[in-house]
Amino acid sequence: DALADFTAGLPGVVHVETMDYACLEEGQEQIRQVIEAHDPVSINRVVVAACSHRTHEPLFQRIVRQAGLNPYLLEMANIREQCAWPHMDDPAGATREAKELVRLAVARVRLAEPVHKQAIEPVRRALVIGGGVSGVTAALNIADAGYDVTLVEREPGLGGNLQHVYYVAEGDNPQRLLRDLTNRVLGHQRIDVLTRSEVIAQEGSVGAFRSTISVATRTPPEKVEIEHGATIIATGGQEWRGDVYLLGQDERVVTSLDLEEIITRRPEQIVGLKEVVSIQCVRRPGTVEYCSRICCTNTMKNAIRIKLLNPDCRVVVLYRDIITYGFREAFYTEARERGVIFVRYDEDHMPQVRVNDQGALEVVAWEPSLRQEIALQPDLLALSMAIEPSEGTGKLAHILDVPLSDEGFFMEAHLKMRPMDMAREGIFICGMAHYPKFIEECITNAQAAAGRAITILSTPQMYVGGIISVVDQSKCVGCLTCVRTCPFDIPEMRYSDTGVGGIKGAAYINPSLCTGCGTCTAECPAKAIQLVAYRDEQIMGLPLGAWAEEAVTSQQSANAK
Repeated sequence: DALADFTAGLPGVVHVETMDYACLEEGQEQIRQVIEAHDPVSINRVVVAACSHRTHEPLFQRIVRQAGLNPYLLEMANIREQCAWPHMDDPAGATREAKELVRLAVARVRLAEPVHKQAIEPVRRALVIGGGVSGVTAALNIADAGYDVTLVEREPGLGGNLQHVYYVAEGDNPQRLLRDLTNRVLGHQRIDVLTRSEVIAQEGSVGAFRSTISVATRTPPEKVEIEHGATIIATGGQEWRGDVYLLGQDERVVTSLDLEEIITRRPEQIVGLKEVVSIQCVRRPGTVEYCSRICCTNTMKNAIRIKLLNPDCRVVVLYRDIITYGFREAFYTEARERGVIFVRYDEDHMPQVRVNDQGALEVVAWEPSLRQEIALQPDLLALSMAIEPSEGTGKLAHILDVPLSDEGFFMEAHLKMRPMDMAREGIFICGMAHYPKFIEECITNAQAAAGRAITILSTPQMYVGGIISVVDQSKCVGCLTCVRTCPFDIPEMRYSDTGVGGIKGAAYINPSLCTGCGTCTAECPAKAIQLVAYRDEQIMGLPLGAWAEEAVTSQQSANAK
């Protein structure tokens, strides 16, 4: 009651309503009825003193909009988390704090302005970049939902890395999966497949992208422009093939993928081997420090397959650490049970590979249990190479204006909350373009990314704008500060526009692209940029404005009476 009486005496307040639970259906209806019962001139702004705006502001904005007011003419005062809960043992202090929060909320809402968003109809087409297992799965999911897809693949055929995977530890048949996915994609009426093609430019925003694609399969090669509402990045990763451990110099040194192909296509070669050595964690010196996740499991499946083909062959794995995720630990156990030997090494005792005087391949490693070097003479040396981002990842990131992680892979907007979303709205990521993943993880990722894209394609109307930065070009001095500081590269200079004093050129911010972070607003030295709903007068005027003094004086007069 004390808070209600205080609020009723604040300048501009024409009605105060108390309720037990404003967020329940009864409370929502009560708010709606109060607004509708009053003349729009008398009640044109609303303050809800309840809980956090982080959780409940969208709910109350919807109620206000249903009652006929602009949803941005609402302000919330968090008197639960910021008053009632922290001051449970001090009711007087909680009330005093609540009065201050409500007073500031009323002052702020008096300066609030209606914010209008622009309605657009999204283009009902998706662009999928990459024709590996992730890309084709995403394309099929979107097409099966009834939307057109343009699938762009740089190589002559579809499949990506799956073309070189012949078996998996779990026993499934990747090549059969590849044939099934490829046939479905090529036969789908809603999927337009462009092989030997690359995205060379993209503009626009969520719901209304325009991409330029260079298509090398057409004679002569041509550039194709397509409009689409969402983009999915599924460019995958690649096995690093550096010139280490005599790779590329001696045919007896191969990578894990090469070994898998030998086991599948030339099993008789495996039968004739006496010793096979595998070196784990072979990476680009000084740059690649992350775990590629899938290498150890691939080594386990190859070692087990070698033992099945040739039980007498000695298989030695030189490793830094064995990482076989989840139930894949069982394959490590099986490899040990079949006689695979594991020898650990560290960065101070890296394995050395050379060809001895007799022409034999020799691998020298430090055996920590014996505390001495051992020399192995394998018939075949397999290297577990690091997984790196696919070629052209940096170039594509620049074209799409999306960030990369420190490792060079595409980086998600939020690892927990938005794992498939990129920082730029309407662009999603899946598969090994994100980081190294197993086949089933790539498929799950692709389905999730497709689902996120479908939420855009299926929306009848999208609304862009809202709380964004706007430029008063009559104040713009053309200093380019906003262009340099924006983390999303949104501001641009339009030399057809006029700045302060009639100078040629002024900054422009696309309302459909702006995220409303406010960086440019804070940095603009000419104060030519304002953030809607957070303009200077709305922020700077709060603590010291004349209306604040008026509120205090009014309340003092009410108390005196």
